[in-house]
Amino acid sequence: MLRILAIYPGLNPLFDEVVYALLPLVESGNAVRVLTTRGSGLKSSEEAGDYENFHGVEICRVFHAAGQDLFHGGPADAEALKLADEFRPEFLFVNSTNCLRLANLIRQKHDVPVLLRLESSDPLTLIPRRKYLGVPWLGREVVGRKLWSSLSGRTDAIMVNDPNDVPLLASLSRRGPPVYYAGHCAQQPAGLELPAERDRDEMIYIGSLIRHKNCQLWLKTIPAILEHTPVKRFTIIGRGPFEHIVKELIARYGDRIQHLPGVTRMEALRRLGSAYFAYTASTTGWGFLCDAWSTSTPVLCPQSRFNIVPSWSGMMPQTQKALISTVRRLYEDPEYYATMQEGGRLRYESEHTASVVAKQYAQIIRETVAARA
Repeated sequence: MLRILAIYPGLNPLFDEVVYALLPLVESGNAVRVLTTRGSGLKSSEEAGDYENFHGVEICRVFHAAGQDLFHGGPADAEALKLADEFRPEFLFVNSTNCLRLANLIRQKHDVPVLLRLESSDPLTLIPRRKYLGVPWLGREVVGRKLWSSLSGRTDAIMVNDPNDVPLLASLSRRGPPVYYAGHCAQQPAGLELPAERDRDEMIYIGSLIRHKNCQLWLKTIPAILEHTPVKRFTIIGRGPFEHIVKELIARYGDRIQHLPGVTRMEALRRLGSAYFAYTASTTGWGFLCDAWSTSTPVLCPQSRFNIVPSWSGMMPQTQKALISTVRRLYEDPEYYATMQEGGRLRYESEHTASVVAKQYAQIIRETVAARA
């Protein structure tokens, strides 16, 4: 059994589903301590307490809510290093490239294996646009390869939540660290009761409003949906630098656009379970897709690359005409609607529950430790 020290850019069980993948690791005899921030810059405006024992997972929130002191350093480093020394870690589980700075400090005293989790390997997602001057080729082929070289020197293994990323990362460097896939954990919290009926008027999006979620596409797709399908209302839950897109839609459609900055995870799942279908224009956003599947909510995800099976686990129309006809079919064909629900539910149960994901975590950790032995 291992003492696993994890570093998250934000971890609060009220808002973050990924914490549930850590619980089976504790139940199997490992000790897990988390260093994180007091709040999430994109998921919640609420700050959690400094310390929480969540079913055996120790969550130590020593950094400020915005995360800048976690990412760039500050007075809280001393407390974080003290907690690391007391814990005597045997393994570091780093959940963002932004958290590698702190991991490197800890490793100066505790030379233990490091596993880095990436939500996406696409350099255009990981790297600020200004660093590649907005030129995709430059971002992927030049800046992206430099990023990979840097990550290779600071990690023993990399874990991705998109299976398509495994061959992509492996091809960048044959001598780099091994790359593993583990599903995104979307375990539902205990006590959740989903609504018995759905609101046929509503489609919903829940997630951050940031560049790689492709919110700008809403200015084309939302008018098509609201003006040519039975949808009467688009509910958006989230915040971020692309909130101006939401404001433009509200200016045009008024109260047909409903915007909430953030809700608890329990409330988010209830709202998903009551909406008629979910919609995202993102190529990433695994959490939203998994939550839609877990609530048997059909999901419209034309740009997704998350191994969607069209007309089974997601709707993927590629033209505006097809978009309109697909949404109309969802309302007119009960068998099609039920099939979309079943496909999503089976994807969730087979890949994204805590028990499944934790087994993947455990095996990846064993492989990483064995490679250092």
